[in-house]
Amino acid sequence: MKRYIGIVVGIVCLGSFSMQAQQFRAEASLPNVEADGFYRILLSPEIAPYSNQQFSNIRLYDANKKEVPYVLQEEQPSYQQAQFKAYTIVEKTQQPNCCTTLILQNPDKTSINNINLLIRNAEVTKEATLSGSDDQKNWFVIKEQFYLQSIDNSSEAADMKVVNFPLSNYAYYQLRINDSTNAPLNILKAGYYDVLTSGGAYTEVPIRSLVSADSAKEKKSYIYLRYDTLRLLDKLELTMTGTPYFLRNVEVYQRQTRTTKKGKKDFYDLVTSFEVSSAHSSIIQLPMLKTEELMLVVDNRDNPSLAIADIKVYQLNRYLAAWLKKGDTYTMQFGDEALQAPSYDLAFFKDSISYQPAVLKVQNVKRILEVTKTEESPTFFKDKRVIWVAIILVIGVLGFMSVRLIKETNAQKKV
Repeated sequence: MKRYIGIVVGIVCLGSFSMQAQQFRAEASLPNVEADGFYRILLSPEIAPYSNQQFSNIRLYDANKKEVPYVLQEEQPSYQQAQFKAYTIVEKTQQPNCCTTLILQNPDKTSINNINLLIRNAEVTKEATLSGSDDQKNWFVIKEQFYLQSIDNSSEAADMKVVNFPLSNYAYYQLRINDSTNAPLNILKAGYYDVLTSGGAYTEVPIRSLVSADSAKEKKSYIYLRYDTLRLLDKLELTMTGTPYFLRNVEVYQRQTRTTKKGKKDFYDLVTSFEVSSAHSSIIQLPMLKTEELMLVVDNRDNPSLAIADIKVYQLNRYLAAWLKKGDTYTMQFGDEALQAPSYDLAFFKDSISYQPAVLKVQNVKRILEVTKTEESPTFFKDKRVIWVAIILVIGVLGFMSVRLIKETNAQKKV
């Protein structure tokens, strides 16, 4: 009985192992690193034909074929960052039992409506007055008799207080704080927050061919952007020329393929639309398209068609952040489209990765040649017919075991 059970278990395990074996369809090498540490491996446009859109089918291996953990990182298409910029303190005087006077310089006479004061924590309320001047001689009131409330930051020894006032553009600002009833405040800095809008890093995806055609009947222009293989597209920049003043609507389509009973059929799927203008170039964020072709349709209405002055398409930079060792060699491999993302402990320690590790570029991206059926070495579970025979064999063995078990049970009852 035990022998039969062992046979069944062995068959099932072999079948399961053959089903789960992972095959990789492409690979790339990484350059050697100069020191141990975290590095960001750029997922360049060359790997787009082999990676899925979630990048879950990518694995890193060292020279010993051991899997190397990584964290997927992505640039932000656009983000805002507040940066504190200090004003020059031209004068700071403290008169006992009177007041503290702070004169700040606004050299560019920028229009402002607030000043940020970094003040050491103090449980006190102060009355203040704000004035403005262009020559430090003639001062004009901006805000009178307002209060600086208690400064209490539980996590830091100082806190930022904002003084809001009507929009103005004086070259100098004078803040006068009443100290007649208690000691002065310790003002460390005065300045403002400049909100900077930055864009993420992109890599241009070269266009293999560009074809345009006009349809007088439909009053539209068609622009086809074709690539040599599947590409990942995140941003489009378009500049057109023609009449001195124009404003046209443009629709963006991607070519896709569907499988029908009659075979594969190509079609164009609408992705987004935007306006192209004579006033400026158009920059359009695309929803991470993976395609071999884009089609742009310009609605000319009753206007003459436009000409393309410049057109570029970009892929947003994405990276695999991994700890690499000096002297080791590493390869990146790409599995099946349906391969799920790995689960690494490193995902819980993202904050330990330095802000901007050195960037590595993959090399020698190539497809792993598939073994043809004629060259295929005989493997027991690669043939579906063999698998079905194995399944039938398992069912037969189980049936035989069941019958034998029933007979043995009946025999024991008779005894």
